[in-house]
Amino acid sequence: MGRLILSRMLQGLAWLIVAGLVAEFYLAGAALFGVTPSFQLHRALGGILTIATVLLLVVALVVRLGRRLTGLVALLVALMIVQAALPSLQSIVPALAALHVVNAAVLLGLAGPIARGQQPVSRKSVEMLAVAGSPVQPTTISR
Repeated sequence: MGRLILSRMLQGLAWLIVAGLVAEFYLAGAALFGVTPSFQLHRALGGILTIATVLLLVVALVVRLGRRLTGLVALLVALMIVQAALPSLQSIVPALAALHVVNAAVLLGLAGPIARGQQPVSRKSVEMLAVAGSPVQPTTISR
């Protein structure tokens, strides 16, 4: 397959993951507020998303996105695996299991920029902040 086709596949898959993560928030809320009878749909979609993120990493490695973006995809996979494991800690360490919600927000925060093909904080955005009068200087972020 051509690199362009694989790049489009990667971007499409990343956007599906973003949409799936948003749906996960809804499904968790739906189970919590009695719209659905259980968390079963939330769990099932979570399993699908975990597989999708691993596939995303495989495609990212084939496309050769670059170290930083590929690293973000690898981080997304690692955090997705942590996400799948956190609920099992509820009876052992409930405070740690509660990080399931926080980790979900981090996953969404990573998946969006990956889908757009950007770094979460780019050099350009830092430079724009510096121009706008922020105390952050462009030289504080290295490539």
